[in-house]
Amino acid sequence: MPDFASDPMMTDLVHLAVALAIGFLIGFEREHSHAEEARQHTFAGARTFSLTALAGGLSGLVDEGLILPSLMLFSLAGLTAVAYWATAREKPGAGGTTEIALLLTFLLGLAAVRGHVMEAAIGGVSTAIILSIKQSVQRWATALTEEELYAALRLLAISVIILPVLPDEAFGPYDALNLRDIWLMVVFISGLSFLGYWLIKLAGSGRGVLLTGFVGGLASSTATTLSLSRFAKSGVSAGELAAGIVAANVMMLIRIGVLVAALARDVLVALAPGLVAAALAGGAGVLWLRRGREPMAEEAELDLGNPMEIKPALIFAALLAVISVAASFGAEQFGQSGLMLVALISGLADVDAITLIAGRKASGGEIGMGAAAYAIMIAAASNIVLKAGMASVIGGKPLGLRVGAIFAAMIAAGAAALLVL
Repeated sequence: MPDFASDPMMTDLVHLAVALAIGFLIGFEREHSHAEEARQHTFAGARTFSLTALAGGLSGLVDEGLILPSLMLFSLAGLTAVAYWATAREKPGAGGTTEIALLLTFLLGLAAVRGHVMEAAIGGVSTAIILSIKQSVQRWATALTEEELYAALRLLAISVIILPVLPDEAFGPYDALNLRDIWLMVVFISGLSFLGYWLIKLAGSGRGVLLTGFVGGLASSTATTLSLSRFAKSGVSAGELAAGIVAANVMMLIRIGVLVAALARDVLVALAPGLVAAALAGGAGVLWLRRGREPMAEEAELDLGNPMEIKPALIFAALLAVISVAASFGAEQFGQSGLMLVALISGLADVDAITLIAGRKASGGEIGMGAAAYAIMIAAASNIVLKAGMASVIGGKPLGLRVGAIFAAMIAAGAAALLVL
């Protein structure tokens, strides 16, 4: 039985078949797209693309150098340019997507026979997918506001441009600072906030206060508490608003769990009983607040602002650095009690920062897993107490009493579970 795998001719035929398949796939997508647009006369369809990919493959086999492939590519580019010019004269403003795709198809066919079969196949499928999502891309482009587009670009900037160039080495007091680690956490937190923002946008505010609380809590439980508290003066039920605020803070506990899981899973094992108990108490509180209530007719609009402003990201980075140094100082001078004091104070400003610091120090062996779990729960409790006061001051006494009672139950349940289990 012949060994086809070691037969050069069979290998070339297989590579040509891959090139032909790539061309047909891209051409078929173009054919379908043109039919959808009711275009009777098109520059290139399934057959043209298939032949172009095959030409690219054959030119690569006939000439092992680049002379013949280059000549054929330039010829194809000239033919494509003439065809585009004729189309543009007949239909001003016509796009050149099909023409560019044809040139790419030739290169993919050439790559398939030059030892890059997998890369060519991936490129062909990716090209077909990109070509097929034209309508979706147009809808996304028109639906995006200028602020949202800039927010996405900022997220890409801080993660793709800034992060890779930062040094990954410890410095500063107690060697507590690491620019790469600090900025990585900025990217992670910003990404969570960005995800939360889009969940709110896609789900819509029409799902009512409760869903607004759950989804808004993923982006910022503090901003959600503030926003929902303001609705108390507009006639929205204090019970409904309290349920939304509690839901946002249950999501905060879930977010803490996600952060700790990403940093130090051993800390999550120690912290999980407290988080689960507090979240269950909060969930029970939401059910109690909403007992017998009809869904709201009016929708709650949540103003979270732009999730990717550069200034808040820089402030968070500075806060992370300060808390890192303070935590190292407190732990060295006063032991675990110093770390707990730092957690209590920093939790008033931001629970994510001390969560990241405690998780990182525990994973590095600087503090015990239990100490890290206690510090994170203290910060969460401090943050929750602050938001109870916020709800009371902004939303009034009826809202403050409801939120405060559930928050007290959450703190008590979390503390009891953490101490007992």
